[in-house]
Amino acid sequence: MGPVVNLALLAAFCAAILEGFWHWFGALGLVCAMPVLGVCALPLVEILLGFPRFAAWLALRRVEGRYFEFRGRAVDIHIDADARCWVRTADARRIAALPADAVLRRMAPLECRRLGDPLDWRITTQGIAQVFAKSSDPDVTKFCHWLEVDVARPARNRRDGRKVPG
Repeated sequence: MGPVVNLALLAAFCAAILEGFWHWFGALGLVCAMPVLGVCALPLVEILLGFPRFAAWLALRRVEGRYFEFRGRAVDIHIDADARCWVRTADARRIAALPADAVLRRMAPLECRRLGDPLDWRITTQGIAQVFAKSSDPDVTKFCHWLEVDVARPARNRRDGRKVPG
């Protein structure tokens, strides 16, 4: 059963206990029912404490496993079944001076295409490394290193079933 059903059943059970003790013993019955409600309330409290985690999961399930951040800038990355990481070109342009999509298709034809959800132009991490191979900008070098170490390598490790340290 789901957490909402559990919550409703526990609330109904607690209300039935309170009503029964009130009906048979009056106000003294409510005092006597408190220890029983204390025991019944533990799962109720557990369900209520789990609600923020459930709400966060509900709100973020669309981007689960796809949200990455480089120096405070969000980067949408689609990881396919072969553990190839496809970086959204618009996000990469906000970090480094990436050429236009038409130019990228000529520079790295196998590494650039439209895919993902939402459907957008994306380039692989190898394609970004190929495009920025001659760049001497330290920010570009750090971005390429971040892509390889923090995004591509863990994706390959998950595909291969290896444990990621840390």
